[in-house]
This record gives sequence, C-alpha cells and structure tokens, in this order.
Amino acid sequence: MTALRVLYAPRDIAGQPGTWARGLRALGAHAEVWSFGEPAFGLVPDRVWDADRLLADPAYRWEVLDRAVRGFDVFHFQYGRSLLNAHEPLLPALWDLPLLRSLGKKVFMHFHGSDVRLRSVHMEREPDSYLKDAVVDEVRIHAMVEIARRHCDRLFVSTPGLLDYVPDAELVPLALDAADWAAERGPEPRVPVVVHLPSKRATKGSHLVDAALRPLHGEGLVEYRPLSGLSHREVKAEFARADLVVDSLTIGDHGMVAVEAMACGAIAVAHVHERNRARVPGCPVVEAVGADLGEVVRRLAADPDERARLRKESVAWVARRHDLAQVARQLRDAYREPPVPVVAGRPDWPVVEGRGRITALEAETSRLRQALGRQGGLTATVPPRSARDRVEANPRVHLLIRRIDAARKRARVKLGALRKRG
Repeated sequence: MTALRVLYAPRDIAGQPGTWARGLRALGAHAEVWSFGEPAFGLVPDRVWDADRLLADPAYRWEVLDRAVRGFDVFHFQYGRSLLNAHEPLLPALWDLPLLRSLGKKVFMHFHGSDVRLRSVHMEREPDSYLKDAVVDEVRIHAMVEIARRHCDRLFVSTPGLLDYVPDAELVPLALDAADWAAERGPEPRVPVVVHLPSKRATKGSHLVDAALRPLHGEGLVEYRPLSGLSHREVKAEFARADLVVDSLTIGDHGMVAVEAMACGAIAVAHVHERNRARVPGCPVVEAVGADLGEVVRRLAADPDERARLRKESVAWVARRHDLAQVARQLRDAYREPPVPVVAGRPDWPVVEGRGRITALEAETSRLRQALGRQGGLTATVPPRSARDRVEANPRVHLLIRRIDAARKRARVKLGALRKRG
C-alpha cells in the first residue's frame, strides 16, 4: 500500500497537528505541519509561510498551492480554515476545498472550539458562558460548516461538547505522548500546589478561579499559582510540580490543559457539562463551577487519599484514550477510507472579510467604549481612531499598503545586493 502523504494546515492549533504528525510518521506515513504566520507557544512546525506576503503576493500564494498539491494526498485543515482562504482577498472563504477535491485529494476539516460554538446555544446551557459579551457571527459559522460538510471527506471535532454544533463530526480525542508527559510523584503534600494556566483568561473564566482560590492561598490551605505566557516546555515543568490544575469554568468542556495535567499526574478540575460527560463515560476531570470551586479545592486539599486515587485514575485515562499512538491510528484509518462524493449543490459562501469583518469590529469597539465609560464611575476618554485604524477598516487600501511595503522590502534587498557587488 502506498504511504500516506498528509499535510496539516494552516496552523498548529494547540500543538495538535504536530502531535498527529509524529504519530503518523511512527506508522510509516509522511506528515508535515505548515503554519501561515509565526507559530505561538514555542511550537515548531515543519514550514512557516510569511503571512503578509501571502496576502500581498499572488505568485507566493500560487507557490504554496503548487507545492501542497504536488507533495500531499491528504489535506487535514484546522479551525474552519483551508489552505489559502485566510490570505485570499478576492475569493470567498474555503474556495480551495472543491478545487482540492477535483484534483483527487482527500480533504478533512477539524473544529477546535470557538470556530463553531454558537453563542445562542452556549448561553442556554452555560450560565457562566464565556460568550456572554462576545460578538459571534452565527450566520457565518453555519455557512462555513455547511461548506465543509459538503466538500470534505469527513469532519472532526476535538472535544465532546463540539458535537452540539457539528453532530455529524467524528470525535478525535486530544492527543499527546503520554510517556513524554509522565512525571515522578512523591507522597501527597500537606499543602497542594494549584495551577491555573489559561490560554485566554476571559475564555477560561479566570476571574472566577482567582476569586475562589486566592482566599484559600491566603489561609495557607493551598499554594495558588496563576500563570500565563509559558512555552510548551515550561508548561510541562509547571504541571509536573502541580497537584491540581484548574482548566475552564465557562465552556462546559475540558481542553488540552486538563489532558496535559492528567498526563503529568496532576488532578484536573473543570466544568464539564453532564451532556459531555455522558459522551465520554468515566472522565476523571473533577467537576467544578465558579460558585463551588473553592469548596471543591478545599475538600481535595484536605483529602490526600482521594487525591492519590484521582492521580492514578487520571494517568490511566490519558494513556488509554489520549495517547498519540491511539489517536494516530484513528486518523490513519479515516484517511484510508474511500473518498466521499460531493452530491449537493454549492451552498452560499460566508463573508469573513470586508463588510462582515468591519461590522464585527465596530460592535466590539462599541462594547469596549461602554465598558471603559463605567470604570470607576468616571467617563473614560476614548482616543480617536488612528490612521492605522482607518486604513485597516478599508480592506482594499490595507492590501495596497501591504503590497507597497512588500515592494519596498524587495527593493531594499536588491539594493543591498547591488551595493555588496559594487
């Protein structure tokens, strides 16, 4: 059987594509991760493409497409984005999905969270929903999912709760190398270390975590360590010495933080909605919401036997369900399935730039101005729009300036080369 050639793009979301690639390579496949723009959190993809040049230089975009089509048979996209749609100013989003299918490629779309969560649905189920003050373009999300549904071989989601929004998707558990994350643990400490490491504080309900755990820290019952901005290596070190790790209280799903914590032998604490616990029976993540987090942590701090039991259960759960070897086999089997024919007509294409983007930004600006005006009971002064703001509000002018900047950069490079020759 011919070896699979798999491309993960356009970002290494939460390090998952990089982990899948390692797992696929161990199974004999060729797999690469491409990032359009510099990766975050110290991740190292196989190739980084210049985001500004992708937007301004059609020839550069063609080079990306040409290399991808020649080099890979399976395209596994992330976060509702495809190979080039985020950098194509003239064509609609996901325009390249039917093109890749027409060239005989397998195409998959993987959803990870806010790319498909609908505010209207989430608010009904989660009283502390992180989407309470968010601007969510639900029309765009519906259209984007429908396009992916019609033109992809299969849809994937990374956590159980996302099946509420893409019920026909396949759940692919968050993956890591369980052995690589394993940490030596001594006796249960008298004062456990509690870590909270949100990727975004507003998304994970960090204000609720702080309110619940700072008093416990002050009483000397726990050592509370709120952290942010760490590299992948630093996260592993912190989780290895943590006893409890608090993940999200406002989503209703556990994420990568909880899985990594459990792999290290720490106890994960998060709000996981009962609908999602039913989808993955036996999930050892300790349940807590903002209102009872303090009592949950207080109880665990006082019960070393329960902590020891949860540690053992959590490590076994991750090894059984989330290890990259297991997840890689699941993906390999999906990639080998016969291609799914596109039988439906073309749906409406979503507007993700231009007027729709400006409308969302204007709504967010209005919300922020109102919030600033309430601070301290004083009327805050909102600075006038800068020249940059006015330029970025006009996509055509923004693109023209990017093209001019790119031309200047190329001219400077050529001038420097001529001076060296002289």
